[in-house]
Amino acid sequence: MSSPSHFGVVALVGRPNVGKSSLLNQILGSKVSIVSRRPQTTWREIDGIYTDDDSQLVIIDSPGMHQRPERLLSKIANQSARGAGSGADVLCQVIDARYWRAEDQDVLEHFSRRESPLWLILNKVDLLPSRDRVLPRIEMLREKHPWGEIVPVSAKSGYNCKNLSGLLGAAVPEGRAGYPVETLTNTSPRFLAAELIREQIFRQMGDEIPYCTGVVLTTFEDKADGTMEIDAEIWCETVGQKAALIGAGGARLKNIGSAARRQIGLVFDRPVSLSQRVKIRKGWAGDRRAVASLGYGE
Repeated sequence: MSSPSHFGVVALVGRPNVGKSSLLNQILGSKVSIVSRRPQTTWREIDGIYTDDDSQLVIIDSPGMHQRPERLLSKIANQSARGAGSGADVLCQVIDARYWRAEDQDVLEHFSRRESPLWLILNKVDLLPSRDRVLPRIEMLREKHPWGEIVPVSAKSGYNCKNLSGLLGAAVPEGRAGYPVETLTNTSPRFLAAELIREQIFRQMGDEIPYCTGVVLTTFEDKADGTMEIDAEIWCETVGQKAALIGAGGARLKNIGSAARRQIGLVFDRPVSLSQRVKIRKGWAGDRRAVASLGYGE
């Protein structure tokens, strides 16, 4: 790979559950941000590093911007969402191509005040009734704002994502790469591993998952035999939540651990030894020190 001649920062912004994290992972071709169907899965900014022959992009995946922050953790996520992309070269508002909701308008009104160019990314075009609906949607959305670009994509299938990264690479300033070309994220490996465990909790628990379930790693070590040893504490707030996370005979916790171990192994490309335990920490999501200890809102 030749040395890129363009370098810049791109921020993905939008309301919850429009696929910002999935889009980042698709562009990178690797998982650096967790994904679930549950809204507000992302609690802080995650940076992915995309590099090709022509450009290097620092792509920021931000939490979904929402209107009703209640507890401290939610407030911190919303502050991160509203502050996303400060100084970014390009802001990309990601929406579900099927809808334009009041929350999307709130995002537009907030970020259109920035000096950076604002692009519109229509994600999930594969869920439109037919591809013939794409151009009419674009024409309708042009009336809402003088977007720098309007780009239809599917983070799930990869449709047009390569084109999007090329357009972004040409839009950012000329400059030398800020990271080695093999770098995929500047997120710490320890935090990423904890997030991959939290992702499996969301996936395994479905609608049962309490929003305030956190993961802290008490051990995170590379062993001499090439394996990664991880000891994780899963924080919840009530006895009932703990019982649900563990499941009958420990089955659910075992399933969470097995799936998380596979994902961590794939991301870090090594065998993983993972042990987990569930701890009740009543009110942790309202405790600034506890929230910061998990890597949110430092």
